[in-house]
Amino acid sequence: MPGLLVGDKGSKRGGGAEPPLASLWQGKQRALEEETIVGSYTEKLQKKAGEVLRADERLLAAVRVQPRGSTTGMAVGGLIGGAVAGRQASKAQAKASEGSTARNWPQGRVALGLTDQRLLAFNYTAMGKPKDLVGEFPLDQLASVEVDKKKVANALELGFADGSAIVVECAKLEKVGDFVSAFQNVKTGATT
Repeated sequence: MPGLLVGDKGSKRGGGAEPPLASLWQGKQRALEEETIVGSYTEKLQKKAGEVLRADERLLAAVRVQPRGSTTGMAVGGLIGGAVAGRQASKAQAKASEGSTARNWPQGRVALGLTDQRLLAFNYTAMGKPKDLVGEFPLDQLASVEVDKKKVANALELGFADGSAIVVECAKLEKVGDFVSAFQNVKTGATT
């Protein structure tokens, strides 16, 4: 096609330059893919978790999660998307009865660090950098960790010993299978 530059992919704008937002999105996506391929989020959380780990405790796995419905809310976007995400998060919190372990679940998105003794929850920045410890649950309070792989995001259900549960979601790029396996191993005493 005359007037198109190599790498232009059929654009009639000429010049071959990508819109700035598309370029930013591709860069962010590439960074997430590289992080997932080169190393898991466990490596990124290790330093921050090291500040709160006990002498005989070690980090086994980590994933970033957000309230259920957040991905759908972001896909819809705007005020409607925010309302959808907020309603889903409120529903999840309302299901947790007063005094239950699930009721103590931290609000918003968190990075979960599974150790051989506890489940740690840290808030994190938009770029995924862990910040502060916002919750911790002894492993004897955590009865199950199950994943339901969905089209847009994976649902992660954390069941507690008191019968309560919380459902959160995590991006497809997160190594949630490793997290679930690490939980199963530590509960059966097969940690390495």
